[in-house]
Amino acid sequence: MPGFPSGVGFGGDAVLGDKITLIGGTAEDTVLGAPGPPRQLPRDIHDFSGRTQVMARLDALLREDERSPSPLVVAITGMPGVGKTALAVHWAHLIADRFADGQIFVDLRGYSEKAALPPREALGQVLRALNVPSGRIPVDEGELASLYRSRLAGKRVLIVLDDAAGSWQVHPLLPGGASCVVLITARDDLVGLVARDHVRTVPLDVMPTGEALDLVRTVAGRERTDAEPEAARELVQACARLPLALGLAAANLATSPQQSVSDAVEMLAGGDRLSHLAPADHLDSAVGAAFDWSYRGLAPDLAAAFRRLGLIEGPTFTPEAVGAMCAVPAGAAHRMLRRLEAANLVQATESRRYRLHELLREYAKGRAEAEDGGPERDAALRALAEGYAERAREAARSLDPYRRVIGPEPAGTPAETAPERRAADLEWFKAEYRNLVAVIAQTSRAGWDDLTLALADAVYGFFELRRYGHRNVAAQSLGLAAAERRGDVPAEILMRHHLAVAHRELGDLPAALREARAAQELSRRTGDRRGEADALVVIARIHLQRSEYWEALAVTRAALALRAETGDRHGEATTLDTMARGHQGLSDYGPAYERAAEALAIRREIGDVRGEAETLDGIARIYYGWGRAPQALEHAVRALRLRREIGDRHGEAETFSFISYLHVWLGRHRQATLYEVERALSLRRAMGDRLGEGHALVYLSVALRRLKRHDEAIRAGLEALDTLQALGDRQGEAEALNSLSRSLRRLRALDRARADAGRALELSRSIGDRFGVATSLNSLALVALSRGALREARDLATRSLRLRRRIGDRRGEANALDALCKVFHRMGMLDKARRTAFRACAIAAEIEDGHGRMVTLCALAGIAFDSGDHVGAAVYAREAVLLDRELGGRDHHKMRRLYGRMIAAHGDGRLLASLAEALQISFEPRRP
Repeated sequence: MPGFPSGVGFGGDAVLGDKITLIGGTAEDTVLGAPGPPRQLPRDIHDFSGRTQVMARLDALLREDERSPSPLVVAITGMPGVGKTALAVHWAHLIADRFADGQIFVDLRGYSEKAALPPREALGQVLRALNVPSGRIPVDEGELASLYRSRLAGKRVLIVLDDAAGSWQVHPLLPGGASCVVLITARDDLVGLVARDHVRTVPLDVMPTGEALDLVRTVAGRERTDAEPEAARELVQACARLPLALGLAAANLATSPQQSVSDAVEMLAGGDRLSHLAPADHLDSAVGAAFDWSYRGLAPDLAAAFRRLGLIEGPTFTPEAVGAMCAVPAGAAHRMLRRLEAANLVQATESRRYRLHELLREYAKGRAEAEDGGPERDAALRALAEGYAERAREAARSLDPYRRVIGPEPAGTPAETAPERRAADLEWFKAEYRNLVAVIAQTSRAGWDDLTLALADAVYGFFELRRYGHRNVAAQSLGLAAAERRGDVPAEILMRHHLAVAHRELGDLPAALREARAAQELSRRTGDRRGEADALVVIARIHLQRSEYWEALAVTRAALALRAETGDRHGEATTLDTMARGHQGLSDYGPAYERAAEALAIRREIGDVRGEAETLDGIARIYYGWGRAPQALEHAVRALRLRREIGDRHGEAETFSFISYLHVWLGRHRQATLYEVERALSLRRAMGDRLGEGHALVYLSVALRRLKRHDEAIRAGLEALDTLQALGDRQGEAEALNSLSRSLRRLRALDRARADAGRALELSRSIGDRFGVATSLNSLALVALSRGALREARDLATRSLRLRRRIGDRRGEANALDALCKVFHRMGMLDKARRTAFRACAIAAEIEDGHGRMVTLCALAGIAFDSGDHVGAAVYAREAVLLDRELGGRDHHKMRRLYGRMIAAHGDGRLLASLAEALQISFEPRRP
């Protein structure tokens, strides 16, 4: 029996660390608990009444569409208040279960007080609903429409486009495939769409008298209306059979049990504006008149609350917000809202959250402008903004107690928030951030710079945590303008710092560097050492993103000196982390680990859980550079647990993506399936993290190559290359090129493989990345081996080996030895090839690199066979097969071919075949 290289055996632990597996749903569903397919339909109307003929027509169109090669597009058209939206929403709910991939609702604002929604913004809304992150949404309208159609291709989605201004607004939102259905509501007849896109129109008129009476009976109560049948008919005519007016009139009756139907008719006929309800050619006025009538029936406190609601520009509001505007407790405000809901003047969207219909919002605002003075309106709006600012400041402190804020710093040492409180504050931000954006815009227009600054600063941490970069830039820009108007230099420093971070996260590095340097200069000029250090750390991280590691280290050294002056322990840990990443980029893993260990100690000392997770993730990557898989995986899994605990969605995606790659790197295909790697990629895309997406695409290309899907691996590698080149990440670009080179070599495209590995080598040298240089040298060695240039291959692999040993990369050392053993084999130096392969196997076993060990065992089998040691070849081949099977790989066919060669070389092969069979059953290898 042949001697075995150290670590060669049949057993071994195939699972290391915690298993990170995603099952079912979208990436955000499984890992982050975020929503899956969009379900955006507004709440259906309870006891919807009438429109039976129209719904039968819609049902017939849907049945006809099952045989059509193009999408069904239906436009419900009619005058304002005729019930187009109510009908569209009701029918959409009835058919929603046919659309497994979601239902989308877009308010196009065709005739609202606000400007009609441009197609570009509408497309952006829908793409975000389809889980396309903001960072991946193009600017050009044509590109937006193209991406929109691509995302909908083959999906069953119902799209409701409400209140269209005209064909120009709708046409870009029409999908290309037959799997979707589009439902449009519009006052316009949309002739252009009918002619060009074959849209089916369903005109909607006022309700027939019978259906109108049924609506009034349903809402107001059948006993009351049946007791006064003539008055009920007069009420229907007074409301012009207009569903919106009918619903409001009937709702007012339902909430006023002392009032008769005749009284309601008399009230409608009593005022000048209400007299517009009757003429059919003034139905626009009828809606306002119906609102007038409902509004006049409100108690004074409710009427005042309703007027305040017209001042809110955010999409929803809570009792707390309304209480602040009305100067009443939240409980009293909630009771007001429930009474307004009973009068059909507000809509409940979920527990303790409400919205106003757009027409009612305009009406309420008009009443406020007519009845309340400017100071009174300003006081209400300012109270709303102050309430939001106070609550947002508390929540922001909970999410990040260490961040510098506008105004005086809290006394004492910051303490990490309890997980329950942090989770509640995170949920509050998730529910309110759209309202916060609207309030910041309102305070900015009003010139309330103090509130604009407080709000912009308060939302920064949440937007940074969730990677809402575009919203962060918009908010911080308004904050910066407010600081400049006030001449508030400390606030300006903070706003510019926030803008620098937001721009960096969006990949706009020139803008990020501009703002960071401005913050640095202002800090230096005013003697703000902490502000200067914060700005320097941002500048260092911009250098890291550009793979400018020497520059990053120089900047962090200056920042660290400033941290010592200020005694800012949290800032010191952040600076040490940044310094560690600079050393890591230069493959100086010893100093990198020392700085990271110092940072970790500080993080734990001050209780900074988010920072601890960041440092653990960095240490995992240092161990990766050392080729130490068990330690890398251990630290990454610990980082992932912490990031999940605190709701750090971006950090969780980053660490999960790296863990999925570690499993691929180790060849553990059962644990790191292609499915999981693709999930990791979808997470990065869901975050809008372009840089993370580029690296995840590199990971995907490696996984596909391991599964012998080289064409797909090349496509993923090319996409990674485009992304990382655009972002200026030269280290990532080199990684993508090396992955491409490996796949191209397998497809025998050797010239292209050599060119890509050569470009990777140049890039790695230019940035001082010795790990990348060694990787590229190994890629070039394999290409030279495939070309038959054996001396060149030996030289390149030897240089890679020396560099790997210099930086302490054990896995890279094993890879270089594997390449050398193959070169020696081809040169006929079989003893040297065997010894080299033994060394490679020993290292692979030491670091638990199953894939690397399997690959070298394959080489050993071939070396043994060509040495005439057919029994030894059989043993190595079987070991490789068993190990590859354990890993879930696909290399069995190579060993079967080698068995065939061995049997053919041994005459009839009966002896060898018998031996191979015996080995499968009873052979136990000698372990080191």
